[in-house]
Amino acid sequence: MLEPSRRIPYRSWPGALAVLTAIAGYVGGLTFWDRHEPGSRPLPAGQTVSVGPVRFPVANGWHMDVSRSRAGQSLMLFKGGHKFLVTAAAWNGGAAGPLVRQRRLMERGQGLRVDGEVSNFINDWGLQGQTFAYYGPKLAGRFWQVVDLPRRSVVQIDFYGANDGLSEALGEAREMLDAMDLEAPA
Repeated sequence: MLEPSRRIPYRSWPGALAVLTAIAGYVGGLTFWDRHEPGSRPLPAGQTVSVGPVRFPVANGWHMDVSRSRAGQSLMLFKGGHKFLVTAAAWNGGAAGPLVRQRRLMERGQGLRVDGEVSNFINDWGLQGQTFAYYGPKLAGRFWQVVDLPRRSVVQIDFYGANDGLSEALGEAREMLDAMDLEAPA
């Protein structure tokens, strides 16, 4: 009779230990980097920042949210519980732009209520567009949109935050909006 062959045991723990050490080093390194890399950056008052074709000076006390800002596309500023998001994108449509879509998204998707009708605005530099206010149970805000047909671009500015201290933060957001122009270098 033939005996079944015996399997020769081999050691697998050194390979498993190497894989475990590599994973622990990778995760530990990412954790270390995350803890030591700031998520926000204070911006000096009056520093001019650019997003796509838009540039404007930052109001006093506002910080840049590094994780939610994308170079040339969006800039998220915050102060306390209030946020000021500027987004620039290419646009080939009409002057109304995606305003209707944004309003519908806020009303239906986020459960916010639009206060009044969409109205026109013009700032100190001649930048003009449309705006509306919105509110919800825990936050309120204002949305501005500028469409530049010759440059084929749309700029959306969304200010929102907690109801506490909203009027002061909205005043600073309006100051930044009033100082905006579309002359940022490309």
